[in-house]
Amino acid sequence: MNATSARKGPRFYYGWIIVFISFLAMAFHNSARFSFTIFQVPLIEEFGWSRGTLGGAYALMLGVYALSGPIAGSLFDKKGPRAIMPWGSVIIGVGLISGFFIHSLWQLFLLYGAFIGIGMSMSGFALHGALMPRWFRRKRGIATGITLSGGGVGFLLFFPLIERLIAYVGWRHTYIIFGAAILIVMVPLKLILLRDRPGDVGQEIDGGPAPESEEPPEPADRPPAEERRGVREVFAEVRRDPHFLLLAVIVFFLGLNNITIMSQLQLFFVDSKYDTATAARLLAGIGLIRMTGSWCMGWLSDAIGRPRAQALSALISAAGLTILLTLPAAGGSIPMGLAFVLVYGFGMGGMSVCSSAMSADAFGGRDFGVIMGFLEICYGVGGVIGPPAAGFFFDYAGNYNLPFTIIIVSLLTMSFVCLAVYPKVAARAEMPPPRPSPTP
Repeated sequence: MNATSARKGPRFYYGWIIVFISFLAMAFHNSARFSFTIFQVPLIEEFGWSRGTLGGAYALMLGVYALSGPIAGSLFDKKGPRAIMPWGSVIIGVGLISGFFIHSLWQLFLLYGAFIGIGMSMSGFALHGALMPRWFRRKRGIATGITLSGGGVGFLLFFPLIERLIAYVGWRHTYIIFGAAILIVMVPLKLILLRDRPGDVGQEIDGGPAPESEEPPEPADRPPAEERRGVREVFAEVRRDPHFLLLAVIVFFLGLNNITIMSQLQLFFVDSKYDTATAARLLAGIGLIRMTGSWCMGWLSDAIGRPRAQALSALISAAGLTILLTLPAAGGSIPMGLAFVLVYGFGMGGMSVCSSAMSADAFGGRDFGVIMGFLEICYGVGGVIGPPAAGFFFDYAGNYNLPFTIIIVSLLTMSFVCLAVYPKVAARAEMPPPRPSPTP
């Protein structure tokens, strides 16, 4: 290869293979997490457990996920994604297979809460979101959008399949089939194809030419190993950063919305007079529209800015939840159900990709894995609070009106923060420091 061809760079950028792997991981792993909403129906029928109690198991999973996030992020920064992410898939697969043996609540809390929570922290939204800035700068929004839309594809493909498998072979064997699929597909794929950074394949970020030196230097967003800091050092630096504090609020509201709604949605559809198969198809539809929302809002965020795109996504999601609250009175209306799916799914996909891209814009360099882990604690707090609170409120009042209304208010608050507060903080951060006054 001559110097001219080297300057032009490779025809195919390996970063898109990283996007493909992350896309599939989101499809399998997010489905493993959110499919609990489908498994709740047979668990309630067989064991008679309350919705609030099952919400507690879901909250435990989110709590374990959130608390282990900074540790997983630190390992991600120090060891690289290839040393961490395959093991996340292993733990998730084993956890699902172990679901076959559930006969009591403590087993559900242990196998689902602990295994899925730890596995998701090692190969979930946070680390795959942190992986994108290593490979993309100019097209970070669309790359992140494609990656996170994998969760929507998982809903579309796996939720109806899980519901049918439960109907034909039972929920226990469905756990085995789903867990084995993750072990067979995702683990070998990550071990064979996953790479830590563009330099590992002789490229530079965004597909630039191969470096001339034999040992390519690490990119600027990944400092040398001796300069990488621990969890406490990173937290001590970012805890007073206004960007971090505002992102923490945004991510908390995101977790409160996503986890609470998705954990209760199958039950809500059944309560609203949809049969279980139709309810699963509506959940799958959210996956399809969520994928579209991730792509569209990821592209739009590159054009109009992340905060504006995030605010718009939050408003769209709030409108979708308003439609959701009308479904019980609609008596199983398919058009109303589809209207909810279209509006809410689009907004949900947009919020996830924009929050991840906003975090990458603010902290996409040094220690980003750890910072994403801390932000996932905020996401997890929303998820820990929401599902059991919604479930216990239903057990008491027989409806979800109050918790879902609170979530609508939180989305409106998120939109206000993104439009009115976050831009001012960003503008202050870009201002040069004031000049010292002249000495008289």
